[in-house]
Amino acid sequence: MDAVAVPDTVRAYGGSLGEFGLGWLNALPGTVDGLCQDWGLRREAALPGGSRSYVCRVTTTGGQSAVLKVALPEPMLSTQMATLIAARGQGYVEVLAHDLQRGALLMEALGAPLDEDSADVHNALTITAGTLARAWKVPAESVASPGGSTEHKAAGLTALIHGCVPYAPSITAPDVVTQALRYAAERLDDRDPARQVLVHGDAHLGNLLPVSGRRPGAETGYVFVDPEGFRCEPEYDLGVAVRGWNARLLAAADARTEVRSWCDLLARATGTDAQAIWQWAYLERVTSGLYLARHGLPELAVPFLTVAGRLLEA
Repeated sequence: MDAVAVPDTVRAYGGSLGEFGLGWLNALPGTVDGLCQDWGLRREAALPGGSRSYVCRVTTTGGQSAVLKVALPEPMLSTQMATLIAARGQGYVEVLAHDLQRGALLMEALGAPLDEDSADVHNALTITAGTLARAWKVPAESVASPGGSTEHKAAGLTALIHGCVPYAPSITAPDVVTQALRYAAERLDDRDPARQVLVHGDAHLGNLLPVSGRRPGAETGYVFVDPEGFRCEPEYDLGVAVRGWNARLLAAADARTEVRSWCDLLARATGTDAQAIWQWAYLERVTSGLYLARHGLPELAVPFLTVAGRLLEA
């Protein structure tokens, strides 16, 4: 078997964590080979994407195609594993085996995600809504909050804005930040524990992948991967689903009307509140842009913040 080749993005991120990350990187080839031996797997090609884990295709002794993921032992890993295990393939990728100590998941093989630049928006959002409706059925009490935190997502995003505003690109209109903070305050005031579900937490197209064949729990033909798994109102996940599409919105004659129509579509499909979806989507768009700017990626930040400016309410 060829030596495990760690992708550059994974090596760079692990290296940025100092001794902790370097130790994980140095042990990774042995960890992967050990898992393949213990689980009877033949390692195939590595898969691209992500910076916190090594992912590759594998074949089981029974000839089944699967995917092996070995992740950095960060706090979020246990929450992700608990969410996927509790889901039992309902709206999420099916877990075939897991080993928390080694940060490993063996999962069903999935296809490539839809491409945001070329996908039909209404079709993609319809699939997203249907898949989330299935994923929200996972009992919220089956997964502990990451790190034991009970902070509402709106409070966390408010803190993120305040911490990242000093790094905002010069194109960022002050009203963009003001509106985001206002929306965050409204989402926090409207929090309702009785309506909260176990949200995916990052339900964009890149985390929505097709199954190889229709199966129970994947009635839309798609499932989610890489959940963050925390409690929030369902509109949060739907807001994340429309926070992107920047190229399309930059070219749109009326970006605000376009996004409003997407929020209405999602609200009708899921029986949720369109205004709450709109506010979460705006808040996520602004915080994504500010976060990217804070971490030295202004070229990725600018489209998010430029579109946010076009979505300002009068």
